[in-house]
Amino acid sequence: MTQLVPTARRSPARRVPFAVAAAAASSAAIVLLAAAPAHAAATVATLEGQDAATASNSLIGGHVSLASASLALGRTVQAGTVADLDLALPAGPFAGVALSTGSLRAADPAAPADVDFTSSSLVGPNAKLTTTGDLGGPGSALLESSFATTTYDAAELRLSVVPEGDKLTIVYHIGSEEYAGWAERDYTDAFGVYVDGRLCSTLGDVPAGVTSLNADTRTELYVSNVTAAGAPGTADTEMNGYSVALTCTADVAPGQPVEVVAAVADTVDGQLDSTLLLAANGITSVPGPAQPSPSPTPAPTDEDPAATPAPVPASVTEAAGTGAVRPGSPLAVTGVDSASLVAGVGLAVAAVGAGAAALVVSRRRRTAREVSEQ
Repeated sequence: MTQLVPTARRSPARRVPFAVAAAAASSAAIVLLAAAPAHAAATVATLEGQDAATASNSLIGGHVSLASASLALGRTVQAGTVADLDLALPAGPFAGVALSTGSLRAADPAAPADVDFTSSSLVGPNAKLTTTGDLGGPGSALLESSFATTTYDAAELRLSVVPEGDKLTIVYHIGSEEYAGWAERDYTDAFGVYVDGRLCSTLGDVPAGVTSLNADTRTELYVSNVTAAGAPGTADTEMNGYSVALTCTADVAPGQPVEVVAAVADTVDGQLDSTLLLAANGITSVPGPAQPSPSPTPAPTDEDPAATPAPVPASVTEAAGTGAVRPGSPLAVTGVDSASLVAGVGLAVAAVGAGAAALVVSRRRRTAREVSEQ
């Protein structure tokens, strides 16, 4: 690895206005921009024009749903979505969400608020090795607890996601201007992807960062955007170096909300930007537990008295008024409807009964009269 000797960095004990450093670098930046090769620019949309939930929806992959999202720390220029970012990786251009200690977009000369940054910390070409958005923002208590160092200009995206299964996987990249020689002086900046408060973005047993992933350590995971002569490289990003896609996986409770926090911050001072990238569709889970199929309703059997009615004599069936006539029945021969016949028979029986009763009464009366006449 070619050792680059930084020549202009302020003392870590003092934070001076960024305008001084910006003015010193502006002429060189103009020359580099004019000489840089043409690239198809990446598309960046900061949270100035969209909310965190809309941006974070692009991160949700299989077997996960997004419950909520918010930018917990940082200015809206520090976070947003990015597409077509050419990192010269076999997987093709990057798309997803970016968080930076600087601004994701270039300053608008007409905007009075854009005085503490000049160019994008992410979008190429690599115009200079010292891109800085010195935003004067607060640090991250979460990162400070993990790295035991003071932080500045933090950006934190907090998500609540619901995984189907018992694993949650997150795909991310880290990138930084600190790769141009400052990391060797302990200007390392801090990156973190946390799942329910636990640091997930680790390489073995160490946090992923500038010192654990570079041209000398875990080189298979690192892409330099600085030439051997110490000039800005040709990859279409402002970052001086960055990682390939990294993956963190955490155990989670299926079907329960999980808090995911992505955070990045400057350390030691607020100079030189670092960026954390979260890949589109990169937050995934595994399929949830299989749900048992409902038990089928058992078919009626002959042993089930409630399911199999007792046989009914044909004579009862034909007299019940159902209209169903068994073949071979006398009713079938005559063609008389069984319901009508039953009704007619009932009337006839009633008439016969009434006539018999009247005959008995008549005989009793006649007998009594005959007796009286005698």
